Parts: sequence; C-alpha cells; structure tokens
Amino acid sequence: MYAMLRKALSSAASVLLGLSLAIAQLSPEKVAFIPPKVAEPLPFKIGETLAYNVSFSKLIFSGTIGELRLTVSKPSDSTTPELIELKAEAVSKGFFPALFGVKVKDRYISLVNQTDFGVHASTKLLEEGKVRREQKSVINREAGTVTYTDRDLANSKSAPKVKEKPSPTWIQDLLSAIYFVRTQRLREGDVIPVPISDGGEVYNIDVIAGKREEIKSGAGKVRAIQLNAKVFDGRYIKRSGEMLVWVTDDPARLPVRARIKTSGATITVDLKRMP
Repeated sequence: MYAMLRKALSSAASVLLGLSLAIAQLSPEKVAFIPPKVAEPLPFKIGETLAYNVSFSKLIFSGTIGELRLTVSKPSDSTTPELIELKAEAVSKGFFPALFGVKVKDRYISLVNQTDFGVHASTKLLEEGKVRREQKSVINREAGTVTYTDRDLANSKSAPKVKEKPSPTWIQDLLSAIYFVRTQRLREGDVIPVPISDGGEVYNIDVIAGKREEIKSGAGKVRAIQLNAKVFDGRYIKRSGEMLVWVTDDPARLPVRARIKTSGATITVDLKRMP
C-alpha cells in the first residue's frame, strides 16, 4: 500500500502535467516542428495561482492524498523580459499518506518564452521518501539540442549523469504543456500535436479536444471542455487506462479537473476554487 500511495501521489502532478505524455517516442533527428500560433494575450497572467486537491481510490481505499499548486510568475534572476516562470508543487497530505508514512514533495519549474511559448529550461526537484533528485533540461534553441542533467542530491559523492541529444528548437515540457494547451482554440475534434522534452528524450504527443459539458468540482459548477490524452495501451504506458482533463469553456481555459484511471485505481485532481 505504501508503494501504491507514493506512486499515486508522485504521478498526481503528472495528471495535470500529463497532457505531455501521449503517443510513442520519436527519433529526435527526424522531428521538424513549426511553432504553432498561441492566443494573444495569453489566457493567464503573472500571479495566477491554482490550488488542487488530489484524491485516490481503489477498492475499499479512498481519500485525499495530497495537494497540487500551479503558479505563473516572472523569474527573479532573469535578464530576458520575454521569459515567464511556471511552477508546480505536489505534496502529500491526508489520512492514508500519514498512516503509511508516505512523504512526497515534488517541484517543477519551467522557463518559457511568452512570445511563442517555447521552453528554454525545465527543472524537477523530487523528494519522495529518501529520494532526493534534481533533474534539469536546458534547450539550446539555436543549436537544436537538449542537455539533460540528473543529480542525486541524497548522495554527495554521486556524479551527475549528463546527456545531450538533438531537439526541436520549439518544444514543451511536462509543466508547460498544460499552459500551452490553454492557448489553443480547442474546437471539438481538434488534435493538438506537441513535442515534449522529458528526461533528455523527445516525445511527440497528441491532445484531443472533446465535448463541452457541465461538471461540478470544488470550484463549483462550470461549463468545461473535455481533453483526452492518449497515454495508455503501449503509447507511453504499457498497461491500459484513461486520462481525461477538463478546462473551462471560456477564454481563461482554466484546468478544473483531471482524472486518471488504471489498474483498478482512480486519481482525481480537483480545483479548490476559482482564482
């Protein structure tokens, strides 16, 4: 049960960030991607903060297992005015994490050019039990490469693992993808292709815009657009399952709910309140 809850919570951020993980891995050398148009002005502003409850259910077990917070800000140490900073933090919370000793605090940081919404750098800071890791990707948009560095922060004697690979000059990461999708028109049936950098590899993903419907979440009743990320059945994850995300059917495109179903378990991420 410990491993199940830890995996559920550490992947909870990826439910909202997980629009970035659909379809099979491509050879980076063969990727040619033209930057798509993004909404002007962007549907989110500096200072936007979204807070979510994360819940888990399987058989007789159900309840809150954590919280997820997303923020948009200006980087404090950047001299490039075009850059914005996206942050996500997932932390364990609730009865079951306390009962089974599950402690997770994962943070994600993305530096994005707000003009074309291409990623410049992304960082994951993972704290899961005794695990302490920093995983950083830097995109050289002129050279078309990504440099990935993985450091074991729990072992000062461990040398960082570094690899460099070809990359599209315009690319997204796990966090920026959800914000990028918010900049799109999202007409029913639209298929939105996005190249993703994760772990030094390049993936090609599709997000499919679905029907409009009214849903009820912690933020109340809202009219929302259902988005389907084709993650399972061997496309990225071998086992079967389903991942759905709902964003508001208005110019803000706020993500109000996300839900993953796999192996008899369900992870739900619900917006607590409207900003």
